[in-house]
Amino acid sequence: METKILILKMIAKHDGKWTWYQIERGLNAKGLGGVVNSTEVLQALIDEGFITTKSDPRYPSPLYSITELGRAILLKEAEE
Repeated sequence: METKILILKMIAKHDGKWTWYQIERGLNAKGLGGVVNSTEVLQALIDEGFITTKSDPRYPSPLYSITELGRAILLKEAEE
């Protein structure tokens, strides 16, 4: 769950502006590049309802946005 929270935080900070590429670069900056399979984690976050994707003709990949459920998880995490 720790990796999911980290990715959720990145998505929340750049809500609707990042593709998998920026997320991968963010993980790399935190020393997790190549350690974490971002595609699997992002799909799990989508499946769990924490994030959504949207298409934008300016980008070749979908953009990620956090959902209300995702925000609630981050809020709960911050309170612990």
